[in-house]
Amino acid sequence: MSFLGVLLGWLSVSEATVVDRVAAVVNKEVIALSEVYELGGEFIDDTSGSEAERRQAEIEVLDALIQRKLVAQEIEQLGLGVTRDELERTIDDVARQNGLTREQLRSEVELSGLAWSMYRDELEENLRQMKFNQVVLLPRVTVTDDEVRDLYNRRIRDNVGPATRDFEGILLAYPADADAGAKAELAMRATAIEAAYRAGTPWADLVAENADSVLFSQGGKLGTFSEKEIVPELKDAGFATALGDVSAPIALDSGIILLYVAGENAGEKPDLELVRADLEYELQGVKVEEELALWYAQARRQAAVEIKLEP
Repeated sequence: MSFLGVLLGWLSVSEATVVDRVAAVVNKEVIALSEVYELGGEFIDDTSGSEAERRQAEIEVLDALIQRKLVAQEIEQLGLGVTRDELERTIDDVARQNGLTREQLRSEVELSGLAWSMYRDELEENLRQMKFNQVVLLPRVTVTDDEVRDLYNRRIRDNVGPATRDFEGILLAYPADADAGAKAELAMRATAIEAAYRAGTPWADLVAENADSVLFSQGGKLGTFSEKEIVPELKDAGFATALGDVSAPIALDSGIILLYVAGENAGEKPDLELVRADLEYELQGVKVEEELALWYAQARRQAAVEIKLEP
């Protein structure tokens, strides 16, 4: 999704008519009920049923607005408010990133049903939060090498490319119009081949001895597959059989096959140093969110906050 799409996705305006009144007062600054619905009207409409549920949804959105207000007040005290030039440059950057002129960006925003003034306000809010993160929160954050390596190992465990296996096989095809007796005879033959392997006959010799195998001309080679790539009929036996072992005969629509697991390949792992910066950024983001929650809890206790909405 484009940056524009993400920004538009953050905003939702309720179609309901809101009678404006004071929702909260934060250090003598008012938050109006209309602001609650400008930010989270759709969320309130979607999650509320009874009047009590609706009021609880309003309180949740109001809490986010109180946090915004306290952040804005802190930034102003630090003399780091968002300037008009910074906002204008950001709008130009967003337009350029989306391959649009400023006029086209405005048209896209307004076609989405969002007022241009509200879009500008949200961009300004995002810039303010970025400044707050950089100046107030990031100095509190430290990402250690052990944390990076731990996240790397978890990512490798969860997201490494799928392991594959190299399969060979002896595939005995059913004769045309084979009846039950012919199929049973072929199944007995496949069982005898497996028994010979268990008795010590090398797999290569068994492949060579069964020249009528569909895979004979390929030296018995079937291919390399992951669990997602192999046909469903072979998946369970193919990935349950030990490396260097032969499966029990598997009945297919076309015949009987014995699988031999000739090799196994672990999924590819990216080099830690190639992904270190991304992992550090991810960890930093998580820690910034944690620090924001701690900062907000403390700032809320120290601030004069009066909620006007009934719980």
